[in-house]
Amino acid sequence: MFEYGATNSYLETEVLTATPQKLQMLLIGGAIRFGQQALNLKNDGQDEAAWEALLRCRGVITEILINLKPNVAPVASQVAGIYLFLFRELSDIQISNQYEKIAALLPVLEEERETWRQVCEVMPEAPEGPREEVKEITAANSQPLAGDVSSATPSGAHWGSTAATHSAGQYQSEHGSGFSLDA
Repeated sequence: MFEYGATNSYLETEVLTATPQKLQMLLIGGAIRFGQQALNLKNDGQDEAAWEALLRCRGVITEILINLKPNVAPVASQVAGIYLFLFRELSDIQISNQYEKIAALLPVLEEERETWRQVCEVMPEAPEGPREEVKEITAANSQPLAGDVSSATPSGAHWGSTAATHSAGQYQSEHGSGFSLDA
């Protein structure tokens, strides 16, 4: 029991302190492990356990796909094609019950893991991500978006059950709270 706790604690610490590239490598390693488990369990006649391992493998691939950001890095859209292929193949394996096809997917995953291992060697620290500028918008620095709001909507217009007044570009609910349309 102690060994399991120590191993679990080690893995938790490794994940919590890992760089993004190391996390990617760990995820791919998990997909390989679950894929190999699914194949071995199916060969041993443990169909239910094989099904669970295959689901976990596909879940890892899904997690990788969800976290790809093609708009940040152009290569991400190319990489997404690899993971979409893997996801479709794993889904087909589940439907067709042809677990032997997993053996053809494992080398693709191993190549991906090796690529990320090399990335980790070249970039041992987390890359500095793009910084988003945070800008506070206040009434003092706001400008009208499309001219005078008071002329855009007839006085007394209703949106749902809320009445609108348009003096000085203010939107006010029937209860008196409001916010500026000028921002």
